[in-house]
Amino acid sequence: MCSVINYGNKVFRESYNITTYLMETFDTKLIFLSILITTVVSIAYFIVISFFITQMDKEYFLRKNTGGKQARKNIDGDSRSRNLNYVVKSAKFIVGLFLILCGLAMLILPGQGLTTILIGLSLIPFPGKHQLEQNLLARKSIRVSLNWIRSKAKKEPFIFD
Repeated sequence: MCSVINYGNKVFRESYNITTYLMETFDTKLIFLSILITTVVSIAYFIVISFFITQMDKEYFLRKNTGGKQARKNIDGDSRSRNLNYVVKSAKFIVGLFLILCGLAMLILPGQGLTTILIGLSLIPFPGKHQLEQNLLARKSIRVSLNWIRSKAKKEPFIFD
């Protein structure tokens, strides 16, 4: 579908076809590179998310909310172990936040947005976490996706409430 636009003595054809527009505007190598990068990142993302899903305990979603007061183990360690614990918790929070943001983007872009949000939420401690996870897990598509990935890794399926 094209229309002709007259600007003085010059005639321009306006194309509504996205492929034609991209080919006229950008170099072919840039388009190929963009497609290649997108494909590689998507495959790497799927591998990383699949790894996280297969490493989770099959009874993870059965854990009851303890009102935000989790039983703490008595750690008689030095300041290095406390610092390491702080670094690990900070890294989990940052990765979880990143996954939530990626999942929100994937609600519009291609990808498994809700599954990514669920994995991000599982890494971040906050009040109401259990209830939010349960609301997401109420969707059959989420449960099926999670267990499909686990079945491909020969892991037992998740047990849900």
